[in-house]
Amino acid sequence: MCSEASFIKSGFGTYAKEILSRLHKTNKYTIAEFASYGFVNDPRDKDIDWIYYANAVKDNDPRYKEYQSRSDNQFGRWRFEKVLLDFKPDVVIDVRDYWMSAYQLYSPLREYFHWILMPTVDSFPQQEEWIDTFLNADAVFTYSDWGAKVLASQSAGRINYIDTTSPGVDLNVFNIQDKAQARKNLNISDDYFIVGSVMRNQKRKLIPELCSVLRNTIDILRQHNDPLSEKIRLYLHTSYPDAGWDIPELLKDYGITNRVLFTYYCRSCTHTHASVFQGPHKICPKCLSMSASLPSVTNGLSSEQLAMVYNSFDLYTQYAICEGFGMPQVEAGACGIPIATVNYSAMIDIIQKLQAFPVNPAVIFKELETKALRVYPNNNELIKTIIEFAKSPESVQNARRMLTRQLTEQHYNWDNIAKKWETYLDHLNENYRADWSKPMKHLPKLQPKQANNREYHFDNALSSCMNSLDDVQQIGSYRILNLLKAADYGFMQNGMQTQNADLKPLLDHVDMFVENNNKAEEVRLSNMQFDDDFIKYAKIKAMKS
Repeated sequence: MCSEASFIKSGFGTYAKEILSRLHKTNKYTIAEFASYGFVNDPRDKDIDWIYYANAVKDNDPRYKEYQSRSDNQFGRWRFEKVLLDFKPDVVIDVRDYWMSAYQLYSPLREYFHWILMPTVDSFPQQEEWIDTFLNADAVFTYSDWGAKVLASQSAGRINYIDTTSPGVDLNVFNIQDKAQARKNLNISDDYFIVGSVMRNQKRKLIPELCSVLRNTIDILRQHNDPLSEKIRLYLHTSYPDAGWDIPELLKDYGITNRVLFTYYCRSCTHTHASVFQGPHKICPKCLSMSASLPSVTNGLSSEQLAMVYNSFDLYTQYAICEGFGMPQVEAGACGIPIATVNYSAMIDIIQKLQAFPVNPAVIFKELETKALRVYPNNNELIKTIIEFAKSPESVQNARRMLTRQLTEQHYNWDNIAKKWETYLDHLNENYRADWSKPMKHLPKLQPKQANNREYHFDNALSSCMNSLDDVQQIGSYRILNLLKAADYGFMQNGMQTQNADLKPLLDHVDMFVENNNKAEEVRLSNMQFDDDFIKYAKIKAMKS
């Protein structure tokens, strides 16, 4: 499995840990993890019981310049073939975003393993190149039922979809706790009605819209002299600073500085408490050091502390223009917090499976950068949901709380999700074995004059490329067709940038593919033993496992 690293507290890291640990315990499989953000001798890998290949190098490493030379090297591209040749897997699994795994399609060793992808489908339509990649996978799992429908629609059912294997949640850690005690621990008034959201501070997360919802909810309640207006609070468990919204500016613009709570986490003593915004750093009320700050990916809460934050909420909301899944919704659901979420993309699964309150889109728009449809939710619907739920009897709120927990247990149990993977792998085990000893497949090189002559005749260049590739899937791939189109049009569109193009990018791509193929084939049949530190380290982990 190619992962971010199973010890990283990210969605992808958690997924790798939960699935690999359960598959490993069956004693049916020889397992290796290729960890994008793991290092050799990484102290964080001490609990990994399977073979472990590290991908990352530190900035003082002599290989760091090579590592930085391509953006996809951080996802494993520069070491992928060596890992394959050393481990010789029957199956390669990748459960990450498209751009983290796309390079694997063009591996010269692609035909020697069964390739399983589990892409995060967060919107419609998916880009054509992505669909082409998923079509070339041997099997595809999805994070959501909604994502499976998108892939089926865009590929006319030709993508080999197997099952939806949504992320689960640790039901023992994330559970229903005493709300009053959770608030006491966080220093929050028990009199508040709290609408909470847990999210990264990113452009696609609609933090400004939540601020607007809070402002308008307060104003509507005040118009009716409703005492609830003084009790409503928004709790944003998010990061600042980050590559997203200017939090203090939003609070000021909407006049809600004293109405929004944030989590502060102390780096010195790990104390966690909630407070109105007091800057990116503040004094910890427990150890009195100036080391309390808003949490981030690298400075985050433990699962137990995060469960306490969820349990301080009355209502959870997921507010975004799209989601590939939205893991905090399931964590909130496990804590019995009723959910209001946007009726679009993977969030639809939460509405259907956890009976969440739907917030329908008010605006659907096509985003220039991604070419996908995004949405802005109807704020008035969320305001109505908040007010109606806050004013409902306590018995109704408690019943909804218990139902949410029950449905989360039913649909998002890690054991059940891992069992789906186990069932498929067992079926594969009965019917498939990779053949790493096939005869050598040597591809003819392009002639030098063809690769260097920009004015080389189009038809001759295409004929030469087809002869060198000698593979229908490669010849008809989106990348080859796109390079042909660029040569024909005379320009290439890269996002919002346009650059001149001719035959050279196509010829360079084919030339590199042929060279990589022939090198990899020579190494495959020579059974060369690599002396790279990450290969040696993997062998040490293999002996321990």
